[in-house]
Formats: sequence, C-alpha cells, structure tokens
Amino acid sequence: MKNLIFALSMLNVGIICSQVGIGTSNPSSQLEINSTNTGIPTLELNPQTTPLGSATGQLSVIGDELFMYDAARGKWLSLQATPLQWSKNGNAGNETLRFGGDTRSINTGASMPFDGTIVYVTANAEGGNATKGFEIRIKSGTTLKTTTSFNLVGSTFKKTDYNVNFSAGDYINVFANNTGGDVSEPAVIVWVKWRK
Repeated sequence: MKNLIFALSMLNVGIICSQVGIGTSNPSSQLEINSTNTGIPTLELNPQTTPLGSATGQLSVIGDELFMYDAARGKWLSLQATPLQWSKNGNAGNETLRFGGDTRSINTGASMPFDGTIVYVTANAEGGNATKGFEIRIKSGTTLKTTTSFNLVGSTFKKTDYNVNFSAGDYINVFANNTGGDVSEPAVIVWVKWRK
C-alpha cells in the first residue's frame, strides 16, 4: 500500500511540475542537474548500438561518440561538423581544386575515415565567370559514386540542407567544370558530419 501511495504521489508531482531538479529544489530549466565536485561525473550516457531515432534532438552515445538524431535527414549525425576546404590560387577551369596540398588528380582527394554525410557547402570566387559550375565528387578508388553539382551566382554559393552520404574509405574532391570561363581564387568548403 505504501508503494502505491508513493507512486501516486510521484505521478501527481510529475503532472504539477514542469521543471525537475536533481540536486536543486529550484531548477532554472525543465531538467537541471546541480552537481558538486564529488569526483564522479554529473551525467552518464551508456554506449549503445545505433537506436531507432524518431525526433530531432535525441542524443545517444554510439560506440565512443555522442550523436544527435537529425529527423530532417533521417539519421544519427555527430554533434560537430568538420569543414573540408578546397581552393586554388589563380584561375580555375576544367580542373580539380586543391585540398590540403596538391591533390589535383581526379583519383585523389580527402580520404574519409568514417561513414558520414555532407550537410553544408559554401563557395566563393574573387572574380571571373559568376555562374561557374562545380562538382563535389565522391569516389571509391577510381569509381565515381556520387556527383553533386552547384553554380556560383554572383561569385558565391551557400546551401545548408545537403544530405549526401559517403562511406569510410571514400574520398571527396571538388572539380571546376569546363563550362563558361575561368573563375579567380575559388574556395569551396564542404561541411561533413560523421554518421551512424
């Protein structure tokens, strides 16, 4: 009977309270954990295999990393985004831009250590053809897996809703198409998040 009364009183408290405090009786958010320096962590999320996600903002430790579910893209993505930058000093036309050194061969590029997703792309150029076409190429060895094209309009480009997957071992490069004239000082940043 005592357990039933306790359970009912806790249910009543949960219905009345819109804020819950652990270690505090005056929480300043919906859930606040007030910790003292006891030498133990304030919060522990146990690692798990990839769970089924259903809403943006859900958190999970998968393997040894913290991921958030992205409902718009329908996948678990790392919290941090990693920028990968390509550019060229001078004019570019009909050639692969340089990534972290001279990797202009069509069969080289930034090698990806984990499965991931391209989530954002930004690009600009100092001058030249303001509608220059570019391709983001994902390759596995010499096999082209995916090509995503974009054009500079007014010498700039920004897109924040990309959803292009790649696998561990794939590499990414950026190619300036042979359409129209050259562009001057092109720079492209591809933002990736690691995927589970």
